[in-house]
Amino acid sequence: MENLYYEPSGKVPFKGLIISLLIGISLTIGLSILYIALQWFIPFIYLNFFIAVGLGFGVTLSLFIAIGAGKIRNTKYAYFLATLCGLLAWYAQWALFVSLLSEANGSIGGGMWVRSSFNLNGFWYIFTHPQLLFQSLITLNEVGTFTLKHAPVTGILLWIVWIIEALIIIFIPILTSSFGKTTIPFSEQNDSWMNSRLFDGKIKTIADKETLIAELKTGNFKTIKDYLTEDNIGDNYATVSIYESPGDPISFLTVTNISHTLDKKGQPQKKQDIVVEYFKTTHSFI
Repeated sequence: MENLYYEPSGKVPFKGLIISLLIGISLTIGLSILYIALQWFIPFIYLNFFIAVGLGFGVTLSLFIAIGAGKIRNTKYAYFLATLCGLLAWYAQWALFVSLLSEANGSIGGGMWVRSSFNLNGFWYIFTHPQLLFQSLITLNEVGTFTLKHAPVTGILLWIVWIIEALIIIFIPILTSSFGKTTIPFSEQNDSWMNSRLFDGKIKTIADKETLIAELKTGNFKTIKDYLTEDNIGDNYATVSIYESPGDPISFLTVTNISHTLDKKGQPQKKQDIVVEYFKTTHSFI
């Protein structure tokens, strides 16, 4: 039976492979530099967790750009690139940190190295000599890289902090790659990503998802057309969007319920619930 939902073709163009690697690696290294710059100049150690999370999601955004530019439609490759860039981000930021320490003037033992300068040769030497980098980590663990209550954090506790940091940086891109750019409909006919178009107006909230999905699977789009004629929807409604490409007879339908409620503080919040995503249809329906 023909698949009724969008599935990536699995294609990895050779040109796209090169493009995605160049963009992914370049942006990842750039973000690693920014990450260390923020940690170096912001003295609040408690912000480091959020900076690490920012790096993880920054790498995710870089992957979205790289996959899109390379026109990659293979989820396994997306996982590979996410793993590569996650590991690279973690490794590159440590190589940069250690290279800055070698040029720094200041105190160790959990102190702040307030004066340093970037040396490309020094960074590259440490980057290409992992044994030197890991030996430096052992030494740094003995003296500490930050303080809590005026005492340097060292030993097992510091290893735990570093492991948590590594998990955040490496696994955020891997975990988020499962719903990245490769899952968005692509027109094989036009060799381009499809454009998303939101239908004008709102439709009635889809209360029975299973019935809608069952009718769509039989090719009956009457339910959607009936909903399109509803008036006086109110604050709770549904939207219909189409992913399409000029001249391509195949398009994909997404229906999303939208509701507006109040949180515990009485503040309005918007909730989105996808009813059906990337359901295959044709322009005859549109």
